[in-house]
Amino acid sequence: MLRFWLYVIVLAILCVIGLTIGSANDVVVDFDFIFVKAQLSLAMVFVIGLIVGILIGLYLALLICLKFYMEARKARSELKHLKKSIAKDQKQQDKSQEKATEVLAASDNQ
Repeated sequence: MLRFWLYVIVLAILCVIGLTIGSANDVVVDFDFIFVKAQLSLAMVFVIGLIVGILIGLYLALLICLKFYMEARKARSELKHLKKSIAKDQKQQDKSQEKATEVLAASDNQ
């Protein structure tokens, strides 16, 4: 968890440095949001692009983690089912072996 916060702090520092250096650049560009058109500095457009890229990356990573979690959950469920099946088969095999032993013992006694 500490590593995560370290990355966040370093990323925030890089964004601040980028904005500081970019603020020296007075170039203003037209930036179209989905519903709003605004004039922003070029550095601010880069920061918005960076943030959107990070959010998309986190979303995709979350989807991949969710996929692996569901696969692991399904595998655990199948393993549990197979263990129960093996235990049931083992009990049936033990019972049939006991019956066979009883039959052999009864035939020896006759």
